[in-house]
Amino acid sequence: MSPLHSSLYLLAGIILLYLGADYLVKGSANVARIFGVKPLIVGLTIVAFGTSMPEFMVSMFGVLHNVSDISVGNIIGSNIANIGLILGIAGLIAPITLKHDHVRRQLLILLAGSLIFCLFAYNGISRLEGILFLIIIIIYVAYLIRSAQKDKVREKLSVTDTSIFHNILYIIGGIIGLVIGSRGIILGATDIAEYFGVSQIIIGMTIVAIGTSLPELAASIMAQVKNESDISIGNIIGSNLFNMFFVGGGVATVKGLPIDISIYSFEVPSMLLFTLLLFPAIFISKGIKRIYAAGFLTLYILFTIILYMWR
Repeated sequence: MSPLHSSLYLLAGIILLYLGADYLVKGSANVARIFGVKPLIVGLTIVAFGTSMPEFMVSMFGVLHNVSDISVGNIIGSNIANIGLILGIAGLIAPITLKHDHVRRQLLILLAGSLIFCLFAYNGISRLEGILFLIIIIIYVAYLIRSAQKDKVREKLSVTDTSIFHNILYIIGGIIGLVIGSRGIILGATDIAEYFGVSQIIIGMTIVAIGTSLPELAASIMAQVKNESDISIGNIIGSNLFNMFFVGGGVATVKGLPIDISIYSFEVPSMLLFTLLLFPAIFISKGIKRIYAAGFLTLYILFTIILYMWR
């Protein structure tokens, strides 16, 4: 394909991913609430899984099409983009303040989870390790539900559409959008990488990672607009954990996930650095002021520039 056609495939795939995730979350959340599931539980489970589905589908198609570098780059790159780009933008819109201690506890879990992921992923993620990752994310969700009930965190969801038929259509449409969009992204990204001689890891770390992080970006911006700052940070922390253990684990369980060890020289340390930078912001300043947000965004831009220059 020509660069124009590849770019159109990529753009169309990103749009379909965003719409697919939105419809899947909307339909699934409404069905759960129709059957009496509490909004808080819906937010911590269905919404969390739904916003991670773009990363999961793209990474799955990447492995199935033997372009696992895009899959790995998508996981690591999305985690970096979530902190540097999304929290940077959200924090510039309005300072992010913490109202609940559970976010601080989740940050400690994120650091521990990141170290575990990096340790196990060093020689690639086997099927057995993938199953272990899935068990870890199940335990994390159970912890979220239990701790959130104690802290009484608010979670606002859209008004319920009480039509089962409509919501089933939302779910089916969302899944179709995710599948087609994921295939479009993989085809477009692979062709662009080959045409311009850019490595698949770079494409996965940047263009694909930003595209699959659009649901998290939308959720964080809306949380800021509605003055729900805790949701902005909690959404990002949860998403990063889901990317590593739900996306990485789920993909590895199907086929195993080979990993280029060279990413441990720059990309993996960068992910850990962005995670560590959250600690002074959250534990000392008790939130992300605009100066921190500007710093996160600046560092993300520098990361992207260095990545393209170095690789």
